[in-house]
Amino acid sequence: MQLCSAFKITLITMVLTISIPIVLAHHFQLIGDNYSIMQLGSFRGGNSVPRWINNEGAVAGNSGFLHGGSTHAAVWASTGAIRSVGTLPGGEFSTATCINSMGQVVGFSNTATSLRAFLWSEAMGVRDLSTLPGDTSSKAFAINDHNQIVGSSSGPHGTRAFLMTADGAMQSLGTLPGGEFSEAVAINNRGEVVGVSGSEQGEHAFLWTKEHGMKDLGTLSNDTRSRAMAINDLGQVVGMSSGPKVSRAFLWTNDGGMRDVGALAGATFSQATAINNFGLVVGSSGNELGSRAFIWANSDGIRDLNALVSPSVDMVLEGAFGINNRGQIVSTGSVTRKLAQERQAHLAHHAAPALIFVLTPSTNH
Repeated sequence: MQLCSAFKITLITMVLTISIPIVLAHHFQLIGDNYSIMQLGSFRGGNSVPRWINNEGAVAGNSGFLHGGSTHAAVWASTGAIRSVGTLPGGEFSTATCINSMGQVVGFSNTATSLRAFLWSEAMGVRDLSTLPGDTSSKAFAINDHNQIVGSSSGPHGTRAFLMTADGAMQSLGTLPGGEFSEAVAINNRGEVVGVSGSEQGEHAFLWTKEHGMKDLGTLSNDTRSRAMAINDLGQVVGMSSGPKVSRAFLWTNDGGMRDVGALAGATFSQATAINNFGLVVGSSGNELGSRAFIWANSDGIRDLNALVSPSVDMVLEGAFGINNRGQIVSTGSVTRKLAQERQAHLAHHAAPALIFVLTPSTNH
C-alpha cells in the first residue's frame, strides 16, 4: 500500500504553535456480514472527507463545520476520536492527505500569501515544506517509511511533481516527453513514485524510479487519459483510465501492464483509489444517479462493499478511499431516510452531512 512514515527535515523552521483540540467523535459500531462498521464523527456535525487509513486504523482527511467556518485537516484515531491538525501561520483552511504509522501527517494549507505543503507531528506541530526553487505554492500527498515525501510544486513555470528526501532536499521529477505539468500522489517503501503527467498523448499515469526516471503507464484500450492513484510495496499501481465517454479503474503490474478492473453492475464508470500489499483494491463505481464503494481481488473480481455488510445497517457506502494491510477500509457514505431522520432531527432545514465509515474485516475480531 502507499505508505506514510516518520519524517525528519532540517530546512524548515516555521512552526505553528497553537493548541490542538481533541474531540471525541460521535460514532457507533455495527457488525455486518463480513465487516464491523464504525462511523466517524466530524467537527460539530459538518462534512468530512477521508484521504487515507494507516495500518493502525487511524484516518487522515479534512472536516468542516456544518454552519460555516473553514475546513481543517483532521485525524481520526482508531478509537474514533477526532482532532484538528490546524493550519500554517496565516491560513484559514487545510487538508490532510496521508498519515503514517507514527501518526505524522502530510497535506497542504493556505497561508497569508500562498498554498503550501505541510508536515505535522504532535511534537512539532505544522511545518511548511516550502517549494521547488522559483515556485510559490506546493501540496504534499504522501510519505513513506524512509522519510520521502511526494507532491506537487507550482509557480510561473507551471506545476511539477516533487520528491523530498529525508534531509529535506526537494527535487523535481520532471514530466513525460511533451508534457507541461506533473503531479506525484503516492510513493511506496522502495521509493517508487506514481502520479499523472502531461505528455504528447495527453494526461497519462506515470511510474517514477531512481534508476529509470519517469515511465508512461499508458491507458486502457481506446482511452486517451489516465491517472495513477496509489502504489503498493510490490510495485502494483491502481488508478483511472478515461476516454470520451467512460472512466475505468485499472490495475498496472510490471509483468502484465494495465488491466481493466471492471465496474459494478449498472455502472458507467469506476475508479480505483488504493491498493494494499495483498493486492486488494478499493474505489468507487456508479453512474449519473450515484456511486457505490467497491473492493476488488484477483480471486473474486469486483464486489459492491454494500453487499458485504448486513442489510440491517441503514446506510449506503458510496466510495472507498483507502485500505490498509489489515484489510480495514475507510469509506464515505450516507444514511438512508429512517436513520437520517433520527440523527438529523436537531438539524431541521439542513441537509444531512456526508459521513465517514471504517470497515474492519470481521475475521479480525
